[in-house]
Amino acid sequence: MNEQKQIKAAIAYLVRSKRKDIADLKRSLSLLDINFNDRFNYPVIIFHEDFSDNLMENIRKSTHSKLQFAKVIFEIPDFLNKEEIPEFVFVDGSEFPIGFRHMCRFFSGLIFQQHILKDYDYLWRLDTDSFLLDKIDYDMFQFMHENNYVYGYIHILKEEPDAAKGFWDLVQKYIKENNIKPTFLNKFTIDGIWDRSYYYANFEISKLDFWHSDDFLKYFDYVDKSGGIYKYRWGDTIIHFLAISMFIPENLIHKFSDISYQHQDFVNNYSINLSIFKKSNRFLIRKIIRLSNNLKKQSNIYRNLLDFIKKMVNL
Repeated sequence: MNEQKQIKAAIAYLVRSKRKDIADLKRSLSLLDINFNDRFNYPVIIFHEDFSDNLMENIRKSTHSKLQFAKVIFEIPDFLNKEEIPEFVFVDGSEFPIGFRHMCRFFSGLIFQQHILKDYDYLWRLDTDSFLLDKIDYDMFQFMHENNYVYGYIHILKEEPDAAKGFWDLVQKYIKENNIKPTFLNKFTIDGIWDRSYYYANFEISKLDFWHSDDFLKYFDYVDKSGGIYKYRWGDTIIHFLAISMFIPENLIHKFSDISYQHQDFVNNYSINLSIFKKSNRFLIRKIIRLSNNLKKQSNIYRNLLDFIKKMVNL
């Protein structure tokens, strides 16, 4: 049997020192251990602004994974006029402070330039409130490598118009000025206008070579210097989506539809199949679904509930 090539890959989080974020991170790491990393043992990198030694040690004790901590410094870049940057940007009734927009810029391009990633070929980005809900029985990095995939995602959503204000106009200008022939962006345009689709980037596996390529670096520099990340709250999601659909062939993109995953209200591949309730009344169905939704974050409890229900209906 041929020995598999050792994949140089890492899993990354960006974490604030707020109590809720640390609690979410510990839960995310625990589920990552149970459902993936106890078997595959990839390093986990925690990017942070201000962790103390005690906090880092406390987090280490919450996981079996090998952790590396990397401090980052967030600031508005010198090429922007700071007086033109609003303290808050309001989108769809929500306010987004400077800190949030620092995060958007970091995930859009700066993360891939961090020295700690120089020896890695692949990166899996997760958020503190990213939860794996069931076992992943294969090495996703090995899968990406064997199939020559450059980017892996879990879902596609549509951005709010106000959060993409001016972005499509800027990208159209960049495409025209640089004579770019997008690879599959036309699938997400209507009458020549981008439909605001984006990859749900709190679960994102990618080959770092792409983010280091001239194509991406020149594009990111153009977007970054426009100031739209800070002025309008352009997110890493839309910045990545347009880059991927312009420069990467579609057959090198993979959707991980088989992964049981939760981020906030979004749950992927992990819900009750209503066909098992053929002999049950509607009141019971509603009760069980309400209970199951409250338990989805508790991976083992939820699986045990489903197993019990299936036994009760003699499946």
